[in-house]
Amino acid sequence: MVTINKFILSPPFGLFKKKDSNVYETKNNFDSKDHLYNRDSLTISEALILLQHIESGKVKALVQDLSPIKKSVRGSLESVAKIADNLEHENIKLEELRFKSIVENSKRTVAASLKREASSDLPLSESMQDIKKFNYRLESIMNRFGEVSSSHNRVMNIFMKKYAGKLKGEFETLSSLLKDTKSVMAEFEEENAAVVKCIDILNLLPQKVALIKTNKNRIENIYKEIEMLKGKLDQSKDQLSSLENSIHFKESCHNIEEIDIVRKEEQELHRDMLDLYGHVSRAFTRYSYGMTKDTISRLKVLTDEPWKIFDNEDISLYTSLLTEIRKAVNSSNIKLKDSQKVLYYMDIILRSLPKYQQESKAIKLRLKLLQESKDGVVVNKVEELRENINHYNSKLEDLKQSSDDVRKQLTENNNECGSLVKQIEDCIFEITGKKYSLLI
Repeated sequence: MVTINKFILSPPFGLFKKKDSNVYETKNNFDSKDHLYNRDSLTISEALILLQHIESGKVKALVQDLSPIKKSVRGSLESVAKIADNLEHENIKLEELRFKSIVENSKRTVAASLKREASSDLPLSESMQDIKKFNYRLESIMNRFGEVSSSHNRVMNIFMKKYAGKLKGEFETLSSLLKDTKSVMAEFEEENAAVVKCIDILNLLPQKVALIKTNKNRIENIYKEIEMLKGKLDQSKDQLSSLENSIHFKESCHNIEEIDIVRKEEQELHRDMLDLYGHVSRAFTRYSYGMTKDTISRLKVLTDEPWKIFDNEDISLYTSLLTEIRKAVNSSNIKLKDSQKVLYYMDIILRSLPKYQQESKAIKLRLKLLQESKDGVVVNKVEELRENINHYNSKLEDLKQSSDDVRKQLTENNNECGSLVKQIEDCIFEITGKKYSLLI
């Protein structure tokens, strides 16, 4: 039994011999770019033009190598088409009619599939896209032939043996041609790998160059900002020094110190009053039961902020209230365990009212005079200048750190760029046999 198969066999004819793998041979084929070969240096764009021209020459050579294969493939496909046409019109004689339906179906299916695949377009121009399409389409045709032959293998070899043998020969030829195509393309890709690699690196290099330019611009802008801030810092320092040495500022500072001293005296007075009035707070609480809102409000002042008694010149309301509370304690209307102690402190409070009133009044007057003599504009300006100086110093530190970071990136990018340039120069030398300097 004859079996139709799709195995790739060795070439039945020696159309394609292994070429000399000299990667420099293409450089003599580009007369239109001879001026580039006579140069000692190339720009990135010129290097790309040179490499693309070299690659174009290799592609042309590849097309030349594939053209005989395409011609042979087309011839073999035409033969397959004729076989399929003959098969389609063949009146197959059968000893047993029960096989007629199966045989006729197989015949129609095989003939139609073969004719369809045999009429496929096989593009082949000086374009890698078409070359890849040619390889892909030829492989697709062979796969389809393999599927058809496998599906109808038994019927073909039993009932259409003559056609099976003819198709087997054509399939083996096409398999061999596909193998040759892959071999030629693999050889091309191996020889062209250095060109592809070099073009890829060349396309990467402008990105690194752009990064270097960006880093340089950033450093320049940071430097300008640093110089601007240094000017503002020096100006603020000069203004601060001038103000701090002025009589107005020194007097204002002295007044501020005096204000702090008087504030502390005021706080001490408040503490003394809180301590004193704290001894009778329970009497205040007991007395508040059932009293009016005004009375309760005054009792809260006596408990929490007794110095506010002196907010008005007339303190008689508080004097009367304290006297009434003392009477209530003394008459036992307010019952306290330590009533004698409370009465003792109530007497001290009533006697101390004039003294505390005088001290409070004196403190407020001193504060008023000191506040009026203080030059707030100068003090505020000094404070503003000090804040500006701190801000400028902090900003300068940040900018210096940013400058260091960008310089580090610039160094890294310069090193990477230098490495890429060397790779490209070595790669071009490998491809052309000529040593170039790459200009960036």
